[in-house]
Amino acid sequence: GECADKDGGLFSYAQYNENASPEDCSVKCSGLATSAQVGLGVTASACRCYFDGSAPDDEGQTFTSVDESGTGPVAGVNNESGENWQCYRRIAAGTVEPTTKPTEVPTAPVTQSPTQAPTTSSP
Repeated sequence: GECADKDGGLFSYAQYNENASPEDCSVKCSGLATSAQVGLGVTASACRCYFDGSAPDDEGQTFTSVDESGTGPVAGVNNESGENWQCYRRIAAGTVEPTTKPTEVPTAPVTQSPTQAPTTSSP
């Protein structure tokens, strides 16, 4: 299927018609407007950069654009087409919230220092 939002809606996309690995496709997508970019998809013959909202204008570019109604993150696939896309969700660096409270201090009792002296046995 094609990459879709949580309701099965298809995303707007910019498509490069060439074989690309997920890594190569990611590099191509990073060269486009990224603020509304939600993910990417690859097949044996194409790379798509998905957007929440309109895709970048393709006039004079090496990609074609299609506008659809999908919103939010890439959440799965829409199986209405016979296409077989590998879908990847975009996670922007620095968007994971830090914990609000540090972890607790260890609660094990403190051992006495030094511990008991070694004992010697006589023959």
